[in-house]
Amino acid sequence: MNYKFYFLLISLILVSCDDDRVDYEEIASFQDNSIKKLEVEADVNTRVLLIFPHADDEITCVGLTSYLKSQGARIHMLTLGHNSKTKINETRIEELNCSATKMGVEKLEIAGLVINKWDDIMSDNISFWYDKKDSIKSIILNKIERYKPQILITYDTEIGGYGHPEHRISAQLTEEIFHEKKTDSLFSLEKIYQFSLPDKLENFMLSEIPAYDYSKTLTNSKGLPNPDVALNITDYWKTKNDVALCHKSQFKILDKFYMIAKKGELKKHSNAFSTEYYTVVE
Repeated sequence: MNYKFYFLLISLILVSCDDDRVDYEEIASFQDNSIKKLEVEADVNTRVLLIFPHADDEITCVGLTSYLKSQGARIHMLTLGHNSKTKINETRIEELNCSATKMGVEKLEIAGLVINKWDDIMSDNISFWYDKKDSIKSIILNKIERYKPQILITYDTEIGGYGHPEHRISAQLTEEIFHEKKTDSLFSLEKIYQFSLPDKLENFMLSEIPAYDYSKTLTNSKGLPNPDVALNITDYWKTKNDVALCHKSQFKILDKFYMIAKKGELKKHSNAFSTEYYTVVE
């Protein structure tokens, strides 16, 4: 038996395993404790609406949603994409329904709009989302007027999370509605929480994502807006992880964004990614 060969093989396996390990202590150091802690009161009369273009986008705000729900708030979710008549979306819609159940969403609505393939996104070939802004805006406004939420949760309007244009456009249209309608005495919406990250965490999580640099060039942006508030979500990380696990078809992508804890590492993961950050529009 060639013991040297087996020793070398085992060494290579151990090195490979070490390379896959996540340095949770380093990630924890990227959190920004100087950002003001989120203070928001909610009760059974509080209505919260999540507006995102894709199934799995809602993972970004599970902590905040769970926090508000723990105070009694009711949660609705509007997902703009994923046409149910198209076979390719069957899995994504099934996963989205799993996610909504885990989050305790009272009502999920799926608008079924066109969503683009990655190659089209990376060439800014998303004509539907540019040409049909008025139609998309009407869908969002209709939901707001019917549900009458006090709180909305979306992506940011600057770059759209990690640079996805459908993220950015949906958030921009939502914020436009807010500014146009906020002086209307019948308009219920009080504030929008837009997902963001502090600089060090943003650089760590997004700097190697192709869409991120491309979107910054496209929009002449420096990246995500500075967060206004931070929420410790350690108590809600189990729920956040369970929601992410619903989206089995997206595991490879979610793993890049550290959305899913590795087996046996939920506590370490939740301690490292202990905070959600938001820019507030009010």
